[in-house]
Amino acid sequence: MMNEVWLFVLGTLAAYRVTRLVVADKIAEPYMERVRWWLERRWFSKHPDEDGSQTEWNSRLAYMLSCPWCFGFWVSGATTVILSVAYGLSYPVIAWLAMSTAIGFLGRIDSD
Repeated sequence: MMNEVWLFVLGTLAAYRVTRLVVADKIAEPYMERVRWWLERRWFSKHPDEDGSQTEWNSRLAYMLSCPWCFGFWVSGATTVILSVAYGLSYPVIAWLAMSTAIGFLGRIDSD
């Protein structure tokens, strides 16, 4: 039981670090901004009638890459799959949702 608690805590912290690296870190910011704008241009090429007056990203993928709750959901899912396959994590769906929630809260606490 204690091993699973540590797996969950370490998995959550690792997933949060990946989420923060993509969503908010200055180190990856130049690369991630290029990816986000590329996705945005791609979206506008498929939706030429849109005026782009939104304040958020129009492309769902670009938005996901800027939102710790959104991106953290998918990173925590991948982390849960890895932990489940490698270590036999019990209750993977509950662990995924709990890890995702923890990442979202950590993102709020740790915002710049």
